[in-house]
Amino acid sequence: MPPDPVDAASRPARSTRAGRWLLVVAAAYLVALWWLDRDKHILHQLASLRLPLALATLPVLLSFALRYQRWRRLLHSQGDLIPWWPGALAYLSGFAFTASPGKAGELLRIRYYARMQVPASRTLAAFLFERALDLVVVTALGAGAASLVPAFGWLAGIVGAAVALLLVAATWDGSRRFLHGHLDRLPGAWLRRLLAFLLTGLGALRPLLRLRTLAEGGAWGLGAWLLTSLAFMGLCMAMGLALPWQAALGIYPLAMLVGALSFVPGGVGTTEAAIVLMLRRFEVDLDQAVAAAIAIRLVTLWFAVLVGMLAMASLERSRAFRPASW
Repeated sequence: MPPDPVDAASRPARSTRAGRWLLVVAAAYLVALWWLDRDKHILHQLASLRLPLALATLPVLLSFALRYQRWRRLLHSQGDLIPWWPGALAYLSGFAFTASPGKAGELLRIRYYARMQVPASRTLAAFLFERALDLVVVTALGAGAASLVPAFGWLAGIVGAAVALLLVAATWDGSRRFLHGHLDRLPGAWLRRLLAFLLTGLGALRPLLRLRTLAEGGAWGLGAWLLTSLAFMGLCMAMGLALPWQAALGIYPLAMLVGALSFVPGGVGTTEAAIVLMLRRFEVDLDQAVAAAIAIRLVTLWFAVLVGMLAMASLERSRAFRPASW
């Protein structure tokens, strides 16, 4: 009997490769930071923001809690009841590899939720739902800074088209049957297994496409990303940057959207560049703009990676989450 596509795709045999990928991205970021610091003294500016940076982690942590609450509701909608704290650690563990293409590294959660009897297909369905809904929420929040990016209409159109295609694939069985029928034509067994895995997740997505689930998920997501936007606004205020409140709230979500659509892992570099370019539209000094961009990424992306690593380490030490083989 051929292996189940979900089991094959979710097998954690690639953890070492994912860890190496994270190290490469982090090392590249540190090298870029060192290079910028030679002339712009970014590290000195960040050191002067120690207290604001520490305070900014509080709304970011609260945003994690809201996102996890949404995740629990998504699993519950599929019939899976999970204990709160172990489930939170399993959710946070995905952030360890959030700086991966399409945030696919967050599917590490499959490993730990499987220990709570949650099928991999349902974890994947929750992941796809979360990613699509976040794109919509981030686009809506970014509208406050839309005038700063002439291509905002195109970005919003791409998001709308991507979400529409996802909905069609999830609700129309014929589209998935068509794709299944052409799997054998794809080169490489790994690519065929990957697509089969994604199709299984799309099939499991349908129970989540209810009005109440969409409304609740949108509300949790809006609250989470609004908190992150407030963290960016607070950092800008601490640096003495005078920005209209609509732009201050919209710049980071819009930069996140640019980073996501760039297909660069974690939006590393592209998100920061978008923040700098938008701040420069308000005649913010280049050095300050770069410092603000790096500051918010430290308390969002890299802080999330740290939290994810700690959660993963905690789960790996727990016998309840230690499988017989990796």
